Amino acid sequence: MSAVMSGQAKASKLALFKERFIYALIFLFPIAGVGVRHWFSGIFVVLALMALWDLFKRKERPALFREEKIWLWLCAGFFVAIIVSGLVNGWGETQKHSLEVDIRYLLAVPLYLMLRQYPHAWRWLLAGLPLAALYVAGQAYYEVVELGKFRADGVYSPNLFGPVAALVALWLLASWQHWGRLRWLLPVLIAAALWAVMMSGSRGAYLGVVAMGLVWSVYRFRGWWRLLPLVLFLLAPLLAYQASDRVSARVDTAVNEVETYFDRLKQGETNTINGTAIRFEMWRAGWLVFKDNPLLGAGWGNYTKAVKPYVSENGLSQHVLNHGHAHNAYVEVLMSLGLVGFIIFMGMFFYPLYYFARTYALAPDSAMFGMLHVVGIAVFSLTDASILIKGNFVAIFLLSLAVFFIRHAARVNQARAEISRAESAG
Repeated sequence: MSAVMSGQAKASKLALFKERFIYALIFLFPIAGVGVRHWFSGIFVVLALMALWDLFKRKERPALFREEKIWLWLCAGFFVAIIVSGLVNGWGETQKHSLEVDIRYLLAVPLYLMLRQYPHAWRWLLAGLPLAALYVAGQAYYEVVELGKFRADGVYSPNLFGPVAALVALWLLASWQHWGRLRWLLPVLIAAALWAVMMSGSRGAYLGVVAMGLVWSVYRFRGWWRLLPLVLFLLAPLLAYQASDRVSARVDTAVNEVETYFDRLKQGETNTINGTAIRFEMWRAGWLVFKDNPLLGAGWGNYTKAVKPYVSENGLSQHVLNHGHAHNAYVEVLMSLGLVGFIIFMGMFFYPLYYFARTYALAPDSAMFGMLHVVGIAVFSLTDASILIKGNFVAIFLLSLAVFFIRHAARVNQARAEISRAESAG
């Protein structure tokens, strides 16, 4: 009997340690990824490995809600689409090396199943946000003020630094009611994270802040109260443009280059196009590739190889070959995986947004975090494909969405059960 009790005590201690360890990793996740290499990826991989071990050891499988099953099937389906397209178009070194990132879409399934056993994960993710806001602001200050750099880019690039800071700022805004007496700190923390966004010079992050702010305003407020935050989020970009040379320079450069691009496109002289405007040329190249490979695309990671023939045949700028992807997640999927992969990708991406929005009335708080996350990533992906091909961005997208989806699904189904009981009692 004593041996049995001793074994149970050890198992209980191990389970408690595992729970605390998982919560600690989720708490750390948002904090220092822009300044420490492999931070996001490392935490994701550790959690995924734990999830695989948990999957093989656990005899009983959790009963998932229908919406959860749909999203997990879509994640797994996107991974399958990548593999199929790669095999059909020729599996090479590029596909082999990208597999370590691509497999995360499949690992999202066991990761989700494990995190579902820890219902307070979302609290620990939010608990890390104040430190994350201070970290991104401190990193931006060090790079811009101390080092004199024009843009804060962290250890990777402004295209990760800016979006991460934007997510931190808007998640903090959505978490207003969870901080109690510490709520007064939130305006300072949000302002710090938004300042980091400005210093990043990431135009995708600028757009993401506006889009997420509009979603927050529309859903959080009703009637005339909605106008005030809407006006603030619409005026904020203008104020930032006037107040910051970095913001105005980045915006002016983009506007001028885009105008130049379309002028030269009309004249059929795009060979000299460079800078921001080259992204339009890359998107045009991606569309040409898709038209010739509509079903399964040209293969994952084959952007340069697939685009090269069109440079001479269709007069595309030579500069499109200087990049490894189309700098737009939607174009990248369409040309690489064709319609099959694109449909699955859009489902994996936007089905959660549909679910959060449709069930917002049943659980407004949890729905808001999910909507802000998906909208932010969706807008960032208009000017960058990192969400698909960079391990850090994939980790941010999948882990955060899993945490938010788990909480929202539980709250929605709890609310539906309460409504059903009330109707039965009535």
